[in-house]
Amino acid sequence: MTTARKEVLTFTNGQLVAIGNTLSEFRLKGRASLGRTWLINHLEELNKQFNADQLATQKTFFKTDKDGDFVYKKDKKTLILKDDYTMDEAQKEFDQLVNEPVSIEISSYSARMKALFHALEDYPYELEGQTALVYALVFDQFDKAYGKGE
Repeated sequence: MTTARKEVLTFTNGQLVAIGNTLSEFRLKGRASLGRTWLINHLEELNKQFNADQLATQKTFFKTDKDGDFVYKKDKKTLILKDDYTMDEAQKEFDQLVNEPVSIEISSYSARMKALFHALEDYPYELEGQTALVYALVFDQFDKAYGKGE
């Protein structure tokens, strides 16, 4: 008895917004478009969690008042570190959070996701810059999920 392989796309927290924004610009039809919409919605959910984690991390390292609002220096822009921490420690924690991998299981939406994968595989338009980088990143994840064994 074989277990069905889980089809998963894995990105980092720091990539979520760029991927969602870039995918929304692609010219897609039918199931591929539905797959994109589904994927963007899931990227947005993961990004909400990432934002909540960032806020919790900020509250760990930076001073807040009795209402839980951040306390700023006189310039009204710079947060004040808690006495027990250094900026290097805070930055290291934020960098880890940004680079933390997050996965989206796509198995249950396989038809839509495969349609999106094939639309990207045969995407007829030229890509450059950030769009090309995001395309390569997303395509690579689809290829890992579907490419072997199709």
